[in-house]
Amino acid sequence: MADQLGRSFTEDGQLDPMRVPGLADLHRVRSRCFQAVSNRLQRILRDFPDAFQEFNVVERNGRFCLPVRTERRGMVPGLVLDRSSSGATVFVEPFEAVSLNNDHVEADREYLQAVQAFLRDLLEGLRARRFDFERWHRFQADADEGLALLRWGVLCDGALPDLGRDRLHLLEARHPLLLPNVRSALDLDPLDHDAVPLTLELDRERPGVIISGSNTGGKTVVLKTVGLLTALARSGCAIPARPGTEVPELATLHADIGDHQTLIGSLSTFSSHILHLKRIVGQARTGGLVLLDELGTGTDPKEGAALGIALLQALSRRQCWVLCSTHLGEISQWALRHPRFQNASVQFDEERLAPTYRLMVGMPGQSRALTIAAKLGLPRSILDHAEKVLGRREQDWREFLRQLEADRLRLADETQALKEAAAAVEKDRLILARREEALRLGQEKFQRESAEKVQRVLDFIDHESKRLVRELKDKHKATEPFNADRVGTDARERVKTIEQIARAELRAGAAPPRAQDVPQLREGGYARHRGLGVEGRIVSQSSDKGFWDTRDGYALQLEQIFNEPTESSTRSHLDRFWDSWQELSIHPEDMAARQAVLSRGQSLLDSVQGRYGRLSQ
Repeated sequence: MADQLGRSFTEDGQLDPMRVPGLADLHRVRSRCFQAVSNRLQRILRDFPDAFQEFNVVERNGRFCLPVRTERRGMVPGLVLDRSSSGATVFVEPFEAVSLNNDHVEADREYLQAVQAFLRDLLEGLRARRFDFERWHRFQADADEGLALLRWGVLCDGALPDLGRDRLHLLEARHPLLLPNVRSALDLDPLDHDAVPLTLELDRERPGVIISGSNTGGKTVVLKTVGLLTALARSGCAIPARPGTEVPELATLHADIGDHQTLIGSLSTFSSHILHLKRIVGQARTGGLVLLDELGTGTDPKEGAALGIALLQALSRRQCWVLCSTHLGEISQWALRHPRFQNASVQFDEERLAPTYRLMVGMPGQSRALTIAAKLGLPRSILDHAEKVLGRREQDWREFLRQLEADRLRLADETQALKEAAAAVEKDRLILARREEALRLGQEKFQRESAEKVQRVLDFIDHESKRLVRELKDKHKATEPFNADRVGTDARERVKTIEQIARAELRAGAAPPRAQDVPQLREGGYARHRGLGVEGRIVSQSSDKGFWDTRDGYALQLEQIFNEPTESSTRSHLDRFWDSWQELSIHPEDMAARQAVLSRGQSLLDSVQGRYGRLSQ
């Protein structure tokens, strides 16, 4: 069906007969007939130019004719098909064009009949698939809606909030019209500052909030942001807020925002508000959201405050979510005493004398009308007189709010400092934990390597001692019976011989360099102990002994024992290893004794292997 529609119609929905089998031939015949009658009539126009009102071929009653002047009617013989309303023109079908007109009318009728038959068959096919098309139309609508929701989420960089019943919690929410991407998409001028995020939390225990504060501070924007974002969220749209935002189910949503006065309807500002409040009271349901802007304004402040408090009480009894902005201190003071309402204010920067547009929940705010008037240049004398008229009680209330704001800022700074200190402590704790874990792993690795090295030293000493005794036994077996004393004497002589050979080789070669003579070593650099394999940072040089001190205390101790610039024999290595082994047998749990056995055993192993290697060569 789609292929047939695509072939038969142009992009603008017009039937293309040349693409429809059966219509193409009829369309060509119809075109030839039209061209024939048109050419004949054009020739007559050229032959008798004075006879015609205008030089165009016209159509009357489905037949082509010429507009002939009434007074020149005799110049063009033919059938009169029509007359103009003025009578100055008659529409004549020349006799010589009648036959051609008949051919065109017949060809046109056959073509139109074929078109109607084609459209009738096509319509019957579409009607048979009507339910499929309806289902496809619904699917397209759903897909279009889903795509629109996705594009909106990308445009506002939003997230889907949690949908609940008992909490309204907005986290760093922003009004969509304040976002740069949205403003650009709507061809709105960019703002000169970033939107200040809104964070607000209401629950079933305290579902109402009274917002007060300075003029142009953003109270109305808060109401519009809450109303728009909750409506978007309940409609399945992403909203520009941080993940974790929660929006409750709303039975109704009502708002009285802005000035609705009208001259035509003879409504004042107060009257228009009252009519809206009447509608809200009549339609609000349990769980509904009500947004009230500038409650109590437009009339006497005391009466307006009393009316506003009564309205808030009624909405509270219906368990509605209520957000209300006001400049009336009586309403803010009432909210301090009511268990289901809390105060909030838009922050004001005392130093810059400008609003910050940040909502501060938990405390009422000041309208700061006099402050803003002073900033806008109202004469000082008028402001001073206004201060006197304001009264002592009102000034005390304003001073209380000012002090409350100062205390809040101080507590906020202290809280931030505590958070930063806690973060620093946590960072240090993680660093110490990582270091402790690295130390533990290093200790385990050290213990494993120590055990392996000690075992290798013991195996080597055992193997070499047995081989030495076996060689001495074989030697004496060939000459005389075995004599233990002589074997011991020969063994000692053998060790002395090994020592002499080793000393001779050491003297023959270059003398071992003293620590201070090694050019690569320097204070502050890193070095590795050649005998122990201990690495450390050099902190100083002991010029009297000729070795280096390192920052690691244990490495310092071992260097003082083993790295002195003196000649060392295999026997002295063996004696020192034996002494450390006896010390370990007395104090098996002493870590220093274990480390000494490891270090001296490694030194003995290096010495014996070096001496025996040279002896074998």
